Amino acid sequence: MNASVALDVGRLRAEHDSTLRGHVRMPPRIGTVVERIGPLNLTHYGTHCVVDHPPLDAEDSASAVRLAEQVQVSAAARAEPVEWRVFHHDVAASHLSAVLDTAGFSAGWERSVLVGEVAELDFPEPEPVGEAGSVRWDEPQAQQALDLAARTGPHRVPLANWHAMRSIPYWDVEVRVLTRRGMVTAACWLENVSDTAYAVIGGLTAARPELLAQLPLWRFRSPPKQFLVADADGEVRDVLLATGFREVTTVRSHYWNPPGEPAATPPARHSLYNGEAGRIARLCEARVGFDYESGRGRYRAPADSRRWFYGLLGGRDDPAIAAAESVIERGLRACVRPGEWVYEHRPYLNGWEFDPHRVGGPGQPSWPGSAIADEEFQFLTTADARLGTFGHHVEQTLVVFGDDLLAQVAEDLNRLLGGGTWAFGS
Repeated sequence: MNASVALDVGRLRAEHDSTLRGHVRMPPRIGTVVERIGPLNLTHYGTHCVVDHPPLDAEDSASAVRLAEQVQVSAAARAEPVEWRVFHHDVAASHLSAVLDTAGFSAGWERSVLVGEVAELDFPEPEPVGEAGSVRWDEPQAQQALDLAARTGPHRVPLANWHAMRSIPYWDVEVRVLTRRGMVTAACWLENVSDTAYAVIGGLTAARPELLAQLPLWRFRSPPKQFLVADADGEVRDVLLATGFREVTTVRSHYWNPPGEPAATPPARHSLYNGEAGRIARLCEARVGFDYESGRGRYRAPADSRRWFYGLLGGRDDPAIAAAESVIERGLRACVRPGEWVYEHRPYLNGWEFDPHRVGGPGQPSWPGSAIADEEFQFLTTADARLGTFGHHVEQTLVVFGDDLLAQVAEDLNRLLGGGTWAFGS
């Protein structure tokens, strides 16, 4: 496709449907599970569920009642509220909307779907009296943007959802703000749809298209971004149309709430570079006397610990390594209190935090952390560092600390890695 030639509305709609609808990110975002039910993709976030699918054919439309029931059964088992978006140009749209209404779904907002070819869009520059820029979650302006987003909308994807998952700025979601005298006056956020030429505007708090003027659009990714997509109505719709977006269809959201209280947090997420993450990191490092600046990572294994050497095995793909990781997972799950989280800390690199009781099991997101180090020092511990692991990638040594955890894992680790406690230079 030649991106320099503007497409007609029909082609834009067809490109949108064939690329975005039913698109599954691989691998799934940390903390999420993608479930397939017939032609439907259900993305379970732990706090809510989103249903997505390509246009339904006649056979799928005929089974819409059964599909809706299966979605409700799946979401109810997880106590996840459901959002299901119906596109009005679909042949089966009226039938699907009627099925959802009968099944107890509530109709929500209705908006235009706008698609813009990046090469054809003309955004105004920010006014000299204000400033425009990107923000990270640990910056004060991010909280202002979250507050503003909560007071506006509803948005296609609430900014609070991205923040709850700690989605990585620039790589996953770009948050742009307009500020005046240090206060955020408008915000937008943009999702990178991986492995496609699309980026999606998750929300725009005001009719200020200059927020989009200098977005990176992930130009250095492959494939480069050629299309922007937004759901909009009112003044926001008007200003986006004026910059070169075109309306390809309309969409209505439908919602269903199962019995029970949904979880307040996702089961796993990235860690922030904030004061709490720093406190946990310092506790981890103090627990084993770890000195990153020494170059080779000097440490002092505490009294309530044991060490195992894994360097003679066949690396990350060795079955014994995978089995040892499973032993640690089982041990942490047995020792960590309900509602308590585990943290993976890697000095100067992104980390993770997760509820070990909500990951790694059937139908749950994958276990995000690892105990055995691969090219970097890493900790896998509770927030108070009373128990956990330290992986030393130079020595290729696994340190397990905390009497409770040792009681759970020592025998199996002896069997898998050997009974010796190898260590060098510590």
